[in-house]
Amino acid sequence: MLAKILDFAPAIAFFISYRLSSDLVLATGVIIACCVLSFILQYILWHKTSRLQVFLTVAVLLFGIPTILLNDPVIIKWKVTVVNLILALALFVCQFVLRRNPFSYLFGKEIPLPDHIWAKLASSFMCYFVVAAGLNVIIAFYLPMLFGIDEKSADSLWVDYKTFGNAILNFVFAMGTIMYLWWRYPEAREAFTQIEQDKLKAKDQQ
Repeated sequence: MLAKILDFAPAIAFFISYRLSSDLVLATGVIIACCVLSFILQYILWHKTSRLQVFLTVAVLLFGIPTILLNDPVIIKWKVTVVNLILALALFVCQFVLRRNPFSYLFGKEIPLPDHIWAKLASSFMCYFVVAAGLNVIIAFYLPMLFGIDEKSADSLWVDYKTFGNAILNFVFAMGTIMYLWWRYPEAREAFTQIEQDKLKAKDQQ
């Protein structure tokens, strides 16, 4: 539970600091400090940090430090887009260049799905990350032109999207993809059913 709190604390701190100050550069300084502090605390408490946490911390530093030094909030707005494009590129390289499905590598032992379903999952997420990258560009830079709102209102909407909207979209897409695979492929249903049966057997044996 504490680990999840530490994962989400920087984003919440960014949101609160922006709401209090209406200053994206100041909020960027807050999220940098919180990310570094969260990273250090995780290492102190558990003597390790997740690869995802390392990746996100590095991304915040790469985009956050220039934002502060140049006093230019445009830079931090590109972070969501670049992170999504990196994830899409990583899936493409793993799936089509290295011929090693990342989802199968991470979850294959716990969820024994056929290779073609893992391939569908990787391709779906790859396309989604590209779309999410483009959506962030629209929300970050084109809202005033599209809807005739001022820059401050547009920044506020982008902060809402970065903090909550992007996470909600990720969750909805992931759940929708799982439900589609469940409905479309009987072998996926069989695999998940077998997993649940194995869990019940393990509980009975305890």
